[in-house]
Amino acid sequence: MRFLMFTGQGSQFVGMGYDLYQAFDIVKDTFKSADKALGFSLTELMFNGPEEKLTLTANAQPAILTVSVAILRLIKSETDFDFDVTAGHSLGEYSSLVATDAMDFEDAVYAVNRRGSFMQEAVKEGIGAMAAIITKKHDEVEKLCREVSQSIENGYCQIANYNAENQVIVSGYAKGVEELSKKAVDLGLGKVIPLKVSAPFHCALMEPVKDKMAAVLDKISFSDPKKPVIENTNSEVIQKSSQIKDFLIEQITAPVRWTDNVAKAVEMGCDDFVEFGPKNVLSSMLKRQMRKANINYVVDLKSYNSYKDSV
Repeated sequence: MRFLMFTGQGSQFVGMGYDLYQAFDIVKDTFKSADKALGFSLTELMFNGPEEKLTLTANAQPAILTVSVAILRLIKSETDFDFDVTAGHSLGEYSSLVATDAMDFEDAVYAVNRRGSFMQEAVKEGIGAMAAIITKKHDEVEKLCREVSQSIENGYCQIANYNAENQVIVSGYAKGVEELSKKAVDLGLGKVIPLKVSAPFHCALMEPVKDKMAAVLDKISFSDPKKPVIENTNSEVIQKSSQIKDFLIEQITAPVRWTDNVAKAVEMGCDDFVEFGPKNVLSSMLKRQMRKANINYVVDLKSYNSYKDSV
């Protein structure tokens, strides 16, 4: 069984999707649809930057979604590609919903643009922060988050992403994340890598985003997914359209439990993993943990040609 994965924010870069756009009309058409849905040329921004503008959450999110869906459409048009289960990391959940015909692409592009704007507005730049901790001691990081949150003013922080067996992401007030980072190093929990992000995602500081996104999603029609979609927060399988809005709202402040998503896919029988998007972020993490698994990705023309021959 094949597990289709879609990456989230952070995989954007200037030039993303350009070689595929030049080579295939179906990719061009997908990019043009995104431009029309947004009312501005996202394509121009993706190809020519500037990088600081593309990195803005409101632009990065629809850009990643567009490249991900364009690759899926390309693969399906040129091969007999199919998949059995899908999941996306944070923003990538929208790509999974599009892939299973649970959500129209144009609606998804508009929704994640608004999602990005709301997230940026929720916390002024410099107030929040995020950091990656390379460690298998997830329980100890959780405990440290609670201690820091309670011990210093404006020290709130929590785990935002359980990305791999040896990696978690911490999010919250900059003061709290900095204090936690120092303590994690002092306690020997693992290497800490500060992340260059525009907002502290997947934590309680994103609470103001929920009502705003609910209003956006209320205007969108969802359908029952044609394939199982594993959602981010509880690794439950989305089977009905009535579940979708609540899960998309919940993941705004709840941690992304990607390790549980992968475990759920394996439990369901998946042994073939493939990632579509601007970069092979998820497949790279997976290869370090599941060295004998069949793991592939399509991110550009070279990897497309390689993967096409194997489908």
